[in-house]
Amino acid sequence: MASTLSATARRHLRRNFSLGLVNGALFNLSNSLLDPSLVLTWLASQLTSSNFLIGLVVPINQGGWFLPQLLVSGYLQGRKRKLPLYVAMSAPRAICWALMALALFLIADRTVLLILFYTLLTVYSLGGGLGGLSFMDIVAKAIPSTRRGAFFGWRRFLGGVLALGGSLVVQYVLDERRGLAFPHNFGVLFTLSFLTISAAMISFGFFVEPVEPVLNRSVALLGQVKRALHLPRRDANYGCFLAVQFLARAAGMATPFYIVYAKRALGVSASMVGIYLTWFTLAGIASTLVWGRISDRRGNRELILLTSLVGLATPLAALLIPLLVSWQPSVAAQAPYAFAVVFALSSIFQMGLMIGYHNYLLDIAPAEDRPLYIGLANTLTGLTLLASAVGGLIVDLAGLTVLFWVAVAFYAGTLLLAGRLQEPRETVRRNPVFPV
Repeated sequence: MASTLSATARRHLRRNFSLGLVNGALFNLSNSLLDPSLVLTWLASQLTSSNFLIGLVVPINQGGWFLPQLLVSGYLQGRKRKLPLYVAMSAPRAICWALMALALFLIADRTVLLILFYTLLTVYSLGGGLGGLSFMDIVAKAIPSTRRGAFFGWRRFLGGVLALGGSLVVQYVLDERRGLAFPHNFGVLFTLSFLTISAAMISFGFFVEPVEPVLNRSVALLGQVKRALHLPRRDANYGCFLAVQFLARAAGMATPFYIVYAKRALGVSASMVGIYLTWFTLAGIASTLVWGRISDRRGNRELILLTSLVGLATPLAALLIPLLVSWQPSVAAQAPYAFAVVFALSSIFQMGLMIGYHNYLLDIAPAEDRPLYIGLANTLTGLTLLASAVGGLIVDLAGLTVLFWVAVAFYAGTLLLAGRLQEPRETVRRNPVFPV
């Protein structure tokens, strides 16, 4: 149920669209320098051998962004302007990366670095969650429904172009033959990420936020939770969406272990992280505009279905490569390079997940209850992502192959449930509000 843009939103549409692209491009560059499933997971594997702790990296990074959003939704629901909270959360997040960079340059004890890493990663992610609901609400007010696919698609596309350069930087910096030894090489990456994410957050601070009608007052936390508990029953399609999102996110428990498998089973070196990141980035660049066009022209239900198919293919590809090596030992030398396909599929899935799920949620959320709809969905997602840390325990108890088959089952369930979603748009305008 896309809302009509206010006069303020129409007047500043081009400005806000452009600032949003700058913000997204710089943020994606920062993220590529410290990619959670590749760079941060590799760092964790250098600091600890615990599969459980390694498996926590992606859930903390992603789950922390989603988890606190229901808690802050009642407060935001009565606020006409959400941008101040986004700005207030930006500085602490940037400072976390600056502190981690200093620690990697100044501290040699790996236990201390491990504790600092997980502490700062948690603060960074939770700060993103507190500001993330503001971001989504502002985008919903400022960008029309039939342009959000292009908005998020171009953010990812331009960010992917910058991130391609970032992946080359990662490849260069992590190659110890270049003269940067561990952990100083990671200190360089954290420094560069700190600079780019600071610029990204500053750019969004210049957004002109439209004002829409809101509740007359903020909603107390307990009252907001009670409203949230009744919401899936009151809106059955929203309840189905929550179930689809749960399965898709739970399947991501396998994501941090693709690089761990490549390291332990295929014997890849640290420089291969940069190669995988390059494939990951290129696949993301190639898919974002396609996903964005499908979102705008065909709707986000169809996008979610297609994304689910790609997700299903990802762990299947990871399972197939060792089978090929066992059947044809002569291809063992090429196996580490063939494994790049897994990261390419993972990137395509993540791009589609971000565009399709976010836009579908903004489509079905009523303007006056948007913080509640988004907050509940994202908090449940955060809980799911944190629970997905059980992937490390599955690896300890049963091995990587079992974990990948569990992911296959979750992706298959996602695909089946996604077929029951309704397409919320009655009409989709074929012509953009303005050309990009």
